[in-house]
Amino acid sequence: MNGPQTDGGGAAGRALRASGLPALWAARYPALAGPKAQARAAAHVCGSLEALPGPYRLGAIAVLRTAGLALRITAARRSRPAAGCDRLLRVPGFSRILTITDSLALYGGLDGERNT
Repeated sequence: MNGPQTDGGGAAGRALRASGLPALWAARYPALAGPKAQARAAAHVCGSLEALPGPYRLGAIAVLRTAGLALRITAARRSRPAAGCDRLLRVPGFSRILTITDSLALYGGLDGERNT
């Protein structure tokens, strides 16, 4: 799998990497723990974000970057990084983007590559 969605060359790829979500997906969903499933999951999430209209894409990327910072802060206080994610799931804006990215990651990781 080559291209901007998987190599992190796009803004969505950089934001996803900065968010730390792929590591959380691997911890929360054993099916996404393998490298191929993680790559497919990340590619699907990035591809979906890149397909959004500009303002929505920029908003989603900003939330992902902020979520990454918030996850690092909350994980530093707790021994379990997933606990930080659980706390963010209670915040309305973060809850929505985390739920959507989890769903997209599971879809991409479990169903294989996107048809383009």
